[in-house]
Amino acid sequence: SSILPLSNCPQLQCCRHIVPGPLWWGGRDPSLSALIYKDEKLTVTQDLPVNDGKPHIVHFQYEVTEVKVSSWDAVLSSQSLFIEIPDGLLADGSKEGLLALLEFAEEKMKVNYVFICFRKGREDRAPLLKTFSFLGFEIVRPGHPCVPSRPDVMFMVYPLDQNLSDED
Repeated sequence: SSILPLSNCPQLQCCRHIVPGPLWWGGRDPSLSALIYKDEKLTVTQDLPVNDGKPHIVHFQYEVTEVKVSSWDAVLSSQSLFIEIPDGLLADGSKEGLLALLEFAEEKMKVNYVFICFRKGREDRAPLLKTFSFLGFEIVRPGHPCVPSRPDVMFMVYPLDQNLSDED
């Protein structure tokens, strides 16, 4: 079941039919995806939005090795990327894939924030918090206007300062 009720976030009102996580694929017509970017390791596609400017799903595939791929799916809305961390152990190569996603989000997509969320009741919550904090994510306080009010879900944000990256 989904932990990120997208319909509760004001910027994501048109995505209330989308179920985050593996079920995002359900009923999705792959011919309605567009290739955004591809290099030797990273492939980024997006589901074509129903209306321009509305939230839509972006798929990241990072080739860790010839036989191992790290996949992340996110909702892009209002210069923010929203990612649900699935229950269970993260696959080998997930960290490398997430780092590639963050770099792409900052440099190519010019997003301002990357939000992640996961269930507070996870057995691996403490290591996840430590790992994501080490990567630069910060805990989002309850009541933040961009995240739904869910006491059972932990949200973290990776702020991207586009003013600094433009000066590089």
